[in-house]
Amino acid sequence: MPSSSPAEIRYCEHAARVIRIEAPAITELVAAMAHLDKALAADPAQTTSHYTPRDRQDLVPDWIHNHTDQIRARLDALTSRYPRPGTPPTT
Repeated sequence: MPSSSPAEIRYCEHAARVIRIEAPAITELVAAMAHLDKALAADPAQTTSHYTPRDRQDLVPDWIHNHTDQIRARLDALTSRYPRPGTPPTT
C-alpha cells in the first residue's frame, strides 16, 4: 500500500487540530532544550535565586524541583504510550 502523500497528511483531521497531538508538544520541548543548555551554562550570579529577595531565596529551589517533577511525570506519561523502536510489544 503506498504511503500517504504530503497533501493528504496536511489536510488530515489531526493536522487541523494540532493541539491534540503529541508532535507539537515534543517540538516545543526540543526547542526548550536550548533554554536548558543556556541555563546550565549560566553563571550562578545571574540566576533567578540571585535576584530573588533574600527573604524568598529559599523558595526558589523548591519551586524548581516541584515543577521539574511535574514536567518529568507528564513527559513520562506521554512517552510511555509509545514503545521504543525495536522493542517487542508488551502483552
